Amino acid sequence: MITTARMNGLMNQGWPAADSTELDGWLIRRNAGVTLRANSVLPADAPFDLGKALDYVENLYQAHGITPSFQISSAARPADLDAQLEARGYEIRTPTLVQCAEVADILAKLPEPTVEVNISPAPDDSWTDFWWRVDGHGGPDEQATARQILHRGRALYAAVRSGDQITAIGRLALVDDWSGLYCLAVDEHLRRQGLAQAVIHGLLQAATVQGIGRVWLAVVEANAPARALYDRLGFQTVSSYHYRVRA
Repeated sequence: MITTARMNGLMNQGWPAADSTELDGWLIRRNAGVTLRANSVLPADAPFDLGKALDYVENLYQAHGITPSFQISSAARPADLDAQLEARGYEIRTPTLVQCAEVADILAKLPEPTVEVNISPAPDDSWTDFWWRVDGHGGPDEQATARQILHRGRALYAAVRSGDQITAIGRLALVDDWSGLYCLAVDEHLRRQGLAQAVIHGLLQAATVQGIGRVWLAVVEANAPARALYDRLGFQTVSSYHYRVRA
């Protein structure tokens, strides 16, 4: 069974921030405020002076125009960091489950796609535009910043098209012998037609060619439709996290 700390490390590499600063075991990630994952502290070890460390984080983030945020899991240190942040006025955001599976097991449960799934090592403009239109947060500047995240790590990109139009996409980050599923998005008018499963199948099938045997994903706890799909496919919850964001 993979540890939460190891899982956090894989996810950090699968969605890399532009800049990061290490502080006594804390990784302070910064990416112009685009996505919480890339603009939050990953607290892997306890700093010598917690109060000074919190002051440093808040001053650094505020200097960059970023809301101070922490990614809190069972591996967060110190162990009472969540309570300390709550007392400091930080609010909980986005409780999330981390799930894992063997690639071969997922492929065995997925039906063969009835649509063509195009796989590429990089996203083109149409892929990025579709992703931002369906699941983006912000305008053109934020989209450009998010696109830089995609290009920092090794990954596979899937797209299903109908004529000239994209109808579904997905990203599979490749880290060591693991893969991470991100950016799964389907046209709102074409959901519940198997397109998400086709994208997952295409990505994982391509990953096996590169010797990738395991896959993780992060799903928001409140996203019942996505959780139902992943449960059917055999993903197992291995850890969870939430963010503490300064109010």
